[in-house]
Amino acid sequence: METIKPDNTLTIRRMTVHDLPFCSQLVQEAGWNQLDEDWLRAMKLDPEGCFVAEMDGHPVATTTTCRFGNVAWVAMVLVAGRARNQGIGQQIVSHAVQYLEGLGMATIRLDATAFGQGLYTKLGFVPEYELVRFTGICPEQNAFPGMMNRAFPPDEATARIAELDRQVTATQRADYLRMLIEQAPFEHLTNEKGKVIAYAGTRAGRNATQIGPAAASTSVAGAQICHVVSAGLAGNNIYMDIPVVNNDAMRWAATQGFTEQRRFIRMYKGVKINDMPELIWASSGPEKG
Repeated sequence: METIKPDNTLTIRRMTVHDLPFCSQLVQEAGWNQLDEDWLRAMKLDPEGCFVAEMDGHPVATTTTCRFGNVAWVAMVLVAGRARNQGIGQQIVSHAVQYLEGLGMATIRLDATAFGQGLYTKLGFVPEYELVRFTGICPEQNAFPGMMNRAFPPDEATARIAELDRQVTATQRADYLRMLIEQAPFEHLTNEKGKVIAYAGTRAGRNATQIGPAAASTSVAGAQICHVVSAGLAGNNIYMDIPVVNNDAMRWAATQGFTEQRRFIRMYKGVKINDMPELIWASSGPEKG
């Protein structure tokens, strides 16, 4: 494998659909879980905010951004193996941060691996809380007794799910949730008044089905909605990223036989938002929190 020399000139440009083969190559090289659909969703959310770094006309790194109101996310920071240890990751993330700050974003967030945390710290990001990625094969499940699930028209269901999501994450993610729901409808749980008190979605991945996003206003509702989703995935390998402060979700994952694969540190730059990780049963993944 040819190594890119550090004295070559680095340029950063906007990502396009023509970059999908390179993006897929990076995902395979890193052993990550994303599919082409994940990259396309990122480009649809912010066409101007997804970037590719090149040396001598050859792509060597990527990153994506997205904006939810005044809260932004940086994700998909990947550097080709032949171009690592030359500061390229820092340059492309710095470029993305400058892009978002230029748009007046009050808060920029990301999920860092232990390997990447030092880089983000240098760029001014501060740790918020830790998430654990659980993995395993979903067991066979019996129906969960006593569940209430009032049916709504699709648009109304999405709006009700988005409202609970906004309360829990302190972020306006309705458009993003709508994209996920169009690809794989969410499960939701209502109370006796018809209010959505829990939801959970899934999305396909290269290595496993990702459970998430999932949130619940009570621990019982959280266990119920995750039970329903995992029952529908019986026999399938899953990933599930859970904030460590959600003790109920951590215990639930353990009772299913899921085991820890890795950890992420959620970090932010700018204004700290007051989300409620203790009510998040599963992040949607490192790409969007």
